[in-house]
Amino acid sequence: MSFLSDAEAKHITEKLLASATAPETRVYLNPSRKGNTRFALNDVTTSGFAETCIVQVTSFYGLKRGSAQTNQYDDQSLTDVVHRAEEIARLAPEDPETMPVLGPQTYTASPALFSADADQLTADYRGKVVAEALASARDKGLEAAGFVQNFSDADALATSKGLFAYRRTTGVVYNLTARSKDGGSGWAGGTSNSVAGFDPSSMTARAIDIALRSAKAVALEPGNYTVVLPPECVADLASTLLNGFDQRQVDEGRSFLSQFQKQMADGQKLFSEKVTILSDPASLVAPSNNFDAEGQPLRHTEWISNGVVKAISCSRYWAKKTGREAVPPAENLVMAGGTSSVDEMVASTKRGLLLTRFWYVRPVDPQTALYTGLTRDGCFLIEGGKVTRPVKNFRWNETPVKMLRNIESMGPTRRVITSEQDLGSALAFPALKVTDFTFSSLSDAI
Repeated sequence: MSFLSDAEAKHITEKLLASATAPETRVYLNPSRKGNTRFALNDVTTSGFAETCIVQVTSFYGLKRGSAQTNQYDDQSLTDVVHRAEEIARLAPEDPETMPVLGPQTYTASPALFSADADQLTADYRGKVVAEALASARDKGLEAAGFVQNFSDADALATSKGLFAYRRTTGVVYNLTARSKDGGSGWAGGTSNSVAGFDPSSMTARAIDIALRSAKAVALEPGNYTVVLPPECVADLASTLLNGFDQRQVDEGRSFLSQFQKQMADGQKLFSEKVTILSDPASLVAPSNNFDAEGQPLRHTEWISNGVVKAISCSRYWAKKTGREAVPPAENLVMAGGTSSVDEMVASTKRGLLLTRFWYVRPVDPQTALYTGLTRDGCFLIEGGKVTRPVKNFRWNETPVKMLRNIESMGPTRRVITSEQDLGSALAFPALKVTDFTFSSLSDAI
């Protein structure tokens, strides 16, 4: 399957809309190519390639709506999927929150989202990355596992009111875990929309170094510690904030922000003044799609600026109901950073912990933004400004609100992948030194 060009995608959406008889129709195309190579126990386990094109039609009859999809785009399949969506919509109950489809919109360009070099990646590229990683692991007596993935896909969205939106995305993702026979474990990984500047070798070296240094860890009492968090850990916890940045949840008392409505109205800081978090499809470090599933434009939005909440997402329905402006949720997050290195953060710490990675981050209480998770793949004790020994992993219970209030220093912002990240998501965060981070119990995990 060759990739659909802008013109080809538009032609298919026009065919779909021409077949429609419903009062309103929205159509969506998602052609994609994805390759992956996985390895474990120092050997390649699988290598695969998949390509498809999802065609989805949503039909509207007043407050009734129904959707159907196919992975074929010959004329008969296009006609059939429209008719199925309309049949489902006619049988569906009325949904009072149904909103009409959008007409033409203006979108911000996202030039860093697509790269020709990543679009042309093959199994040969993935194989070279894996071969180098396995050779390095074997040379150090370690066992390695992980994956390399590359993808190229597109979104095309059109409505019966004349909206048409189209974008292409490429990316490469690498993840490696290295383990020693005496209990050491190290992890590293990264993602980029382009091959240029993407350096799997440095990620392999980092994972191997942590695995070697984290062997024979000793138990340390749980409690509250000063922590030096790499950008991956910061992204894992800080990105959960946006789960509560929803105006309907705030109004209905289901968000942690519900308790701060007066402070927000008065422009008071809820976080450290060091904290500025934004989303922007045109970001060069972590670009994102420039329209959402309804076709709403995604633009530069500061959610938090110098510790003050500046924006909260609001659905089109809730905006209409409450007399507000609709604000689509973020599809990427970039947190402004500082200039401190991790080594400088460690050197300024009398006693604390240097972490590598969070694992299994899960919500405990949405109304307080309390989350729980585990440390993993390298946890180290800091004493007198130096890393002195590896320690066993902890379970932590913490809120991103507290983490982002207790910042002592910040590193430069860089793009990351995390334990909870989807293939195409875009997060860029700095390393942080944070005080009073709560570790509730020990964990047997490596």
